[in-house]
Amino acid sequence: MERNARTHVVVSGRLPPPVDGMSRVTALVLERLQDRMRGRGRVEVADLSPGWNGGGVAYHLRKMTRVFGTMGRLAAGLRKPDRRFYMPVDSGWGTLYTAALAGTARLFGYERVLHHHSFATISKPTWRMRLLTRVAGAGCTHVLLCPAMQMRFQSIYPAARTCMTMSNAIFSTPDAAPRPRRDGPLRIGHLSNLCGEKGLDTLFALLRALQLEGVDAKLVLAGPGLKPRDNAMVAAGLMAFDGAVEYHGPVHGEAKEAFYRDIDVFVFPTQYRNEAQPLVLFEAMAAGVPVLAYERGCIGSDIPADGLVPRDADFVKAALPILAAWADDREALAAASAQTLTRARVAFETSRIGLDLLLDRIAGPHPAAASAAVQAKRRVAG
Repeated sequence: MERNARTHVVVSGRLPPPVDGMSRVTALVLERLQDRMRGRGRVEVADLSPGWNGGGVAYHLRKMTRVFGTMGRLAAGLRKPDRRFYMPVDSGWGTLYTAALAGTARLFGYERVLHHHSFATISKPTWRMRLLTRVAGAGCTHVLLCPAMQMRFQSIYPAARTCMTMSNAIFSTPDAAPRPRRDGPLRIGHLSNLCGEKGLDTLFALLRALQLEGVDAKLVLAGPGLKPRDNAMVAAGLMAFDGAVEYHGPVHGEAKEAFYRDIDVFVFPTQYRNEAQPLVLFEAMAAGVPVLAYERGCIGSDIPADGLVPRDADFVKAALPILAAWADDREALAAASAQTLTRARVAFETSRIGLDLLLDRIAGPHPAAASAAVQAKRRVAG
């Protein structure tokens, strides 16, 4: 970076590995921020990831070491005239790590932006989040994922006076053309960190119910098992369903795109308490794949209403007639696919505004926009 660059941005958070929704969003925001800052200032990255999810003494010792290191980096930027700090908010006890760094950034005069990815502290308010919003200060900008999440967050935590929304839809570019119609078994896809909280057992129960109804269907799974028992459940399903279950393991890049092309419906019966706005739902919708999911977090405002299952309903009973109808009537499935793709395009275009506002909050206005504003003022004055 240029030696005389004025803007100094510190980005602190969990970056892959491991790969999960929050670390992926942080990496994507960082990539776009570095593009925005090229030639204008410096982006310093403080990766807080110990390299794995979980807890235990080793995990927290490594995490605390990285947090203290980030505090040192914030202190080292004190001579910079324009100091800015961006961080995704950890959930659970990790909120205290976020509070420590946000408080340090406030003490050292950084503009602060905190990005929230969990609904847990909205569904069940916590003293840790109250502490964070107070320590971060009234000048901190809190980024939420949808308007409903923002409204509920501010009603519970009034110390968070400045809030904005940015949807994760920005990270999934919709396909240009509709999906081709396909016959054969109805291919039901699911991609996540495979576990009971994300509905792995519900998926097998759904496949069994479809078979009992005489529906020709296959379950296509992708992603890593979160724990050994989850891998064991996948292995048992592969044996028990005799060819009706496919497992692709972790998929990335072209393999992930091929996964979405190869399925007819994406099913996401998540009961994960921190669920807010899963990236996989936007990825599926961007590929024109209809989605069935529990109404948790922002999901209720993100997917078409026909695909929503109330969070207190029996997912199998709710999804069974929809899937059976789509398996029997491929024209209806094609119509649902077209509706889904339209929804994805609208969400993607709308989210561009949120991303631009977020980058403006972190790094300051885009030079092109600032130049245009100055020229406009000059024309008016002249």
